[in-house]
Amino acid sequence: MSKDSERFFQDFASAVMNQRTNAKINNPKSVELDLPYQPPYDWQSIMRFYQSHSITGIERVTEDYFARLFRIEDTIGFVRVEAIAGADRLTVRIAPDDSDIVTEVERRVRKMFDLDCDPRLIARGFARAPLLAKLCARFPGLRLPRGWDPFETAICSILGQLVSAGQRSSLIGQLVRNYGEEVVDPFSEEKTRLFPDPKTLASADLNAVKTTIARREAIREFSRRVLSGAISLADTQEPAALRKTLLDTKGIGAWSAEYISLRAVGDTDAFPRTDLILKRALALHPDLDLNSVRPWRSYAAMYLWKAFAQTLSKRKKGATNMTLFYKEMKSPVGKLKLIASAHALVAVLWEQERPNRVKLDPAKLTPEHPILVETERQLTEYFSNKRTDFDLPLEPNGSEFQKKVWRALREIPFGQTRSYLDLAKAIGSDSASRAVGLANGKNPLSIIVPCHRVVGSDGSLTGFAGGLQTKAALLALEAKAAALRAG
Repeated sequence: MSKDSERFFQDFASAVMNQRTNAKINNPKSVELDLPYQPPYDWQSIMRFYQSHSITGIERVTEDYFARLFRIEDTIGFVRVEAIAGADRLTVRIAPDDSDIVTEVERRVRKMFDLDCDPRLIARGFARAPLLAKLCARFPGLRLPRGWDPFETAICSILGQLVSAGQRSSLIGQLVRNYGEEVVDPFSEEKTRLFPDPKTLASADLNAVKTTIARREAIREFSRRVLSGAISLADTQEPAALRKTLLDTKGIGAWSAEYISLRAVGDTDAFPRTDLILKRALALHPDLDLNSVRPWRSYAAMYLWKAFAQTLSKRKKGATNMTLFYKEMKSPVGKLKLIASAHALVAVLWEQERPNRVKLDPAKLTPEHPILVETERQLTEYFSNKRTDFDLPLEPNGSEFQKKVWRALREIPFGQTRSYLDLAKAIGSDSASRAVGLANGKNPLSIIVPCHRVVGSDGSLTGFAGGLQTKAALLALEAKAAALRAG
């Protein structure tokens, strides 16, 4: 084994797996492959994607290389992929050097890094859409990144619905740490974990993953359907049929179905048009005819994401305040004002809000804002006894302590109540009941973050921004819905 290869395994085994740098490393035989591609190839963009989507403890991604632990059949190994400067190829190091393992790893790497793509073919397809042709010339060589394993990728996609990149990474980490199989790393002889398999997730309670009840059930249901064969993640299938099957799975919506089709099985024509950035792009360019570029709409999505993410980044760097948008909706408990940033829901306020209870910059009336529209839809379902939790990207503004309290509020089960002392204990601050109460009163996301479920130690109704009558109405609504479900 070369010195570079030896250094790779020592560095990777300790750094990727979060292990001690002085751990014993048993270097098995490895093999190095050169995998060619058709230039141009935007290595920086695909690596940035994998950096933002890496799985802590399993993958390590830098600007220079992608590396991860894997299990194929009964074999545990490592793979590292890096570009060669001035050469139209990637170098792949694989251990152990087992012919069956090497063949399978090569197959996966070719798909992950889209090495069989012909960018000239994509450019010809985009020639019929001037905007995409311009973007193709501006960003030559964009590729369609896929996941290492389709099941793993699909589960990560479900956890990533309507949350930030940081939240997604945290949720995936919780899933792996608590439900992944513990194995002994053959290179460092340290214990580590693999990504949980369908059988494990189909029956796990998933309570250690701090996401919504609906999302946990979606993971279980998806895993059950994969186990039963109702959902196939094979490449050799009709993509439209896969998307329809995914949509028939409770908890998987249009965005997830398209995104899983794109990332897990490499459907070149998937297009998650409900994505916020893609919606903006289409709104700004209503003349963009996506049908004219079929079957390359997935690549169209990649170029639009690239172009508009850069625009958003420039706006963010130059902005001093967060741009906010709002709409109002009628509800059984009065008019509600919904406020969102470009990326997330910021506040749900009452018609008779106390001045300065929630301090926000002025917001622009934007009734068609996709996050506001989705918030209104989910709140309507809640008031109709059709929804018990919310699946929305949230961005409340507050101190770290306040955010900690607000996260604890979201853990109070639908139809139940907790006291301020209960809440203080839940965040590990038994003596902070008063501070918890103050944070509760500053909650900007009424109903979505259910501060109405907090009552006095004797069960009495206490202060509430929407008024005690509203608080009583919300608790009665939830009690009735819970009773109907139990019956």
